[in-house]
Amino acid sequence: MGLPPIVTGVSPKEGPPGTRVTIRGENFGSGPDDIIGLIICNSDCLLSAEWVSSNKIVARSGPGKSKGDIIIITKSGGKGSCTVQFRGYHETIGPLKESAVWVDESHLTGLGRHRALIPSSYQQDDPLGLSVENAVKKYPEEELQELFPESNGELGSEHFSPSWFLLQHHHSTGFDDLKAGLSFLKRRVEAQKEGQISFLKTHAGSVIEQMDTLLTLKKVVEDNKTKYGPDMTASLENSILSAKTEAGRLFDDVLKRKEQADGTRNALGILQRFRFLFHLPSTLDKNIQKADYDLVINDYARAKALFRNTEVQVFKRVLQEAEQQILNLREVLQEKLQQYPTSLEEQKKIIRNLTNLECPNDPAWLCIAGQYKHCSQVLFQCKDKYLGLEQEEIVKSGPSKGKRSNNLVLPSSSSAEPLPNSTPGRVTFLEELNDRFMSVFPELWRLGQAYFAGELFVRTDALKKDEFKKMVLDVVTIFSQLIRAALVPHTLDRQSPHRAQFGIWQPFSGIFSDHEGIGSWFVLCLRTVRTCYAELLTLDLPTEAIDVIRDLLHDLRVHCMRSLLMQAAENVTHLASQENWKLEFIESHGSITQLPHVFETQVIECLQLVKETVFQSEQRETNLMENSSVLSDLNLLVQKLLFSFARSTERLASSDQNHTEDITREMKLLLGLSNCQYTMLYILPRLKEHWNKLGYPDLSAAIQAAKELLTKTEERLMEAYLEEKVEPLIGIVEPSMYAGRFDWNKNLPITNDIRPYCKEIIMNMIAVHAEVAQVSPSLVSRILERVVREVAAELGRLFSCVNKFSESGALQASADVAALSRACLRVRKHSNDMRSEPVNPFSEAADMIPPLTTENSIESHNRILMNFEKRMKFQLFCLDLK
Repeated sequence: MGLPPIVTGVSPKEGPPGTRVTIRGENFGSGPDDIIGLIICNSDCLLSAEWVSSNKIVARSGPGKSKGDIIIITKSGGKGSCTVQFRGYHETIGPLKESAVWVDESHLTGLGRHRALIPSSYQQDDPLGLSVENAVKKYPEEELQELFPESNGELGSEHFSPSWFLLQHHHSTGFDDLKAGLSFLKRRVEAQKEGQISFLKTHAGSVIEQMDTLLTLKKVVEDNKTKYGPDMTASLENSILSAKTEAGRLFDDVLKRKEQADGTRNALGILQRFRFLFHLPSTLDKNIQKADYDLVINDYARAKALFRNTEVQVFKRVLQEAEQQILNLREVLQEKLQQYPTSLEEQKKIIRNLTNLECPNDPAWLCIAGQYKHCSQVLFQCKDKYLGLEQEEIVKSGPSKGKRSNNLVLPSSSSAEPLPNSTPGRVTFLEELNDRFMSVFPELWRLGQAYFAGELFVRTDALKKDEFKKMVLDVVTIFSQLIRAALVPHTLDRQSPHRAQFGIWQPFSGIFSDHEGIGSWFVLCLRTVRTCYAELLTLDLPTEAIDVIRDLLHDLRVHCMRSLLMQAAENVTHLASQENWKLEFIESHGSITQLPHVFETQVIECLQLVKETVFQSEQRETNLMENSSVLSDLNLLVQKLLFSFARSTERLASSDQNHTEDITREMKLLLGLSNCQYTMLYILPRLKEHWNKLGYPDLSAAIQAAKELLTKTEERLMEAYLEEKVEPLIGIVEPSMYAGRFDWNKNLPITNDIRPYCKEIIMNMIAVHAEVAQVSPSLVSRILERVVREVAAELGRLFSCVNKFSESGALQASADVAALSRACLRVRKHSNDMRSEPVNPFSEAADMIPPLTTENSIESHNRILMNFEKRMKFQLFCLDLK
């Protein structure tokens, strides 16, 4: 139903009948057919109405007089109102002037029989013979109507009032002029009376002729009465009746056909009059096929309003047929309401149509229940689809299915995207499950909100709010449980009777088999769930539903942290496969390989990625930095990550596999020692600094534990290197000492020089020094100190096995030990371990040699040492660690 029309303006505001009036206002209907009434001053003017727009109508005024309202009546808005009025008045009209109403012209005919007034007399002069041209202001007509109701001032009117006439035309005329006008009126009346007598005198002959004609007519009537009797019309009546009978016989067939034609015409008239009802079934069928349900509902409602109480059987049969069509349409709309996917606007339209069709059930609630069922089915169908695909892949590939390569690469923190490999089925499942959920669940929520807000054209049942809330929570819980079953099944209750309906997925094989993770793809999974969570927050869902997804996100974030750190640890463990043994010189340290820097890069990227994806809380997420259990796991996982480098370094250095022909086992051990030392001195502090910049809690315990493990690894590598270097060096001392069947008990010639085995020991020590200094100068003192100890211990053992020294043998042995002691003194001056010892390492060997007692032997001893220092000055300089 539209708004009622309102008239706010009219132009002109007054006029005689037939005046063209322009009416302005609001709500004048949607078209000419919508106007069903137009009343101006209580006169119906609909026939002359011309609809221009919804704000303008042009019409002609009717015969109404005085002021009156302008009322417009429309189909859509009903009877309207107005804020202005139109005044209608009648003019004095002659025979030569057009008029829109009937004009009584009796006063225009003169008293003569054949004489009419001349045209000049059509204009009525003032009966008082006074001029009205000087009248400046007219008397208000409203006041005249109040003073003289049901009267007027027109001379030819039955309700003529002299007082009205005088006030209207002579209210400003003086009394003397009015007396003169009265005298004029009397003279005029007298003159008119004299004119009638003179008329009779002039036409006396015509009057006598008329009297003679009347007497002749009377005589004829009396003769006919004598001749035909008193009932002169009886024979005429009989003739008329016989003529009528004969006419009936002649035209009987014609009259029957006329009756049939009239009956047919009446039937066609009824069909034409009630064509809306008779065409209703075909019209409904046509509009239903076009899916124009609004027209169907409007036509049916109109038919019921018009013919609901009809007793005509034909009308009843038509209505029954239309009602059956409406019942079929209702079933079609109910089926359509249960078809998905359907937009919210389309569902609202169907619900409105069903409501207008008086559906016995609540169509809005049926739609909500169907949408809830559809949501659950869509989610479970997605799960069944990918579970089936996984089973097919397992059957096709056999037991090898699911094994992961060891060459795992952590995604960079900038992109956080996995490698462009084939996407795992479970990741694809999560993406499709999320897409399906976000395509159906918001529609369910908006539909429910529209229902309780009264936007679905049905009566809202507030008692169903709890039931709808349970539906929403069920769908969100199903979504969460399906994700848990696929990605983090250990978070589900295995003893629950509903566990199987969420899917039993095959556990992941490879390094993540214990934790059922998916490595670097987990970052993408977490991001997908976070996007879904952010979109759900915009829907203003109940707190319980939001908590379900928030708890899921918490578990996924924790699992993602574990997966990323464990994967990073595995990657570091397998860094040995990436080692190319290319040396990189560090000025403050020495030479290292790429391994420490690769380790640092991977750890930093992992920590950065974990920070961005796990610990950086987004809107309404739990803060993991405040969770002591999570922080404890983080500290333990980081410690394992750092430990993995030490194990990788030791395994790589101890490996017998040569990836290049230029590297020896001794060099690999030295580089392993250098890498460990560089990591402890530089890498770990930098990692700790980066850790603090990222806002992680204190990492001192993990760093300290990593340093202790690296220290132990360094000691094992040191022992392995010394085993490789010292044993060969010591092994040649005894053969070189006793070369040529040398015997310390024989009298030896004095050579003024140390024996060759001492020089060989010194040269071997210089070779060790050069090899270690080439890699890491900081390791020279530690390694040479160990070499000196082992050499001194070996000499002590050898000299302890000598049964007896000759004097010359004792001199030579004493000079050899003293020369070696002086050569190693330069090493001891720069070794912390050596300087802390009060005893010379060669003292044990010196104690096994008999002391020199003669001056000659002492002098020879000193001469040998002087020659040694002079001849081997360059070699001694090479051993100077300074």
